[in-house]
Amino acid sequence: MQQGPQYPYPQYQPPQYPGYPPPKSGGKTVLVVVLVVVGVLVLAGVGVGAFFLVTADRRQSTAAASSTAPAGEADKYTSLPRCSEVGSRMNNLPPLSSDGPAEPASTSDDQIQLSQLSCSWTKSGSSSGTVSMMLAKSLRPASGAGPGYAKAGYDTEVDRGAKPITEKIGKATKAADVDYDQSGAMQCGVRFYQGNVDVTVVVTAADTADRNLERCRRNAHSLAKAASESLG
Repeated sequence: MQQGPQYPYPQYQPPQYPGYPPPKSGGKTVLVVVLVVVGVLVLAGVGVGAFFLVTADRRQSTAAASSTAPAGEADKYTSLPRCSEVGSRMNNLPPLSSDGPAEPASTSDDQIQLSQLSCSWTKSGSSSGTVSMMLAKSLRPASGAGPGYAKAGYDTEVDRGAKPITEKIGKATKAADVDYDQSGAMQCGVRFYQGNVDVTVVVTAADTADRNLERCRRNAHSLAKAASESLG
């Protein structure tokens, strides 16, 4: 079928208003783009704000956890007494061999610093006594490393068979009677800890004929008490 004549349709022309420029094409598109960009920026801002809030909350909760975490036992002692101070608290001791100050001691524990004091009272024909003190200073204050070291020494001795002492030995936190090989001269001892100090006391009988264990233990307890009180 033959088509009739084609009439071109005139393009739409927006009306002209005096004093106003004609509207630009694509105005709606520009507005949509602007709104999308603004929305993205707003969302980005909310996201950043939320991040800082979360970070702040996280830091605050971490700080609160750190502040409420239980601290370890603080070191009770920073130095050791002289041997003469120990001996002055007990009667009828044999002469003191030497009265040097405490000396540094080596350790593989990187949380503490050790100092050692060794005392000896001896006399021919008389029972003798020795005291060894180990001071464990915590390298980080209130970490509990020093007292923990001293307690571990006592616990190890008890695990080996030392018998906890029920009576109070000076200011000792805990003390135990220690038995030694009795093939030679009889020996008895006390192991105790006090704060961050680990102490070992040994009393040796005058000769192999002396087998009075009760007297040996009395002397050991007295020397341990003197050592404990010298710490202050």
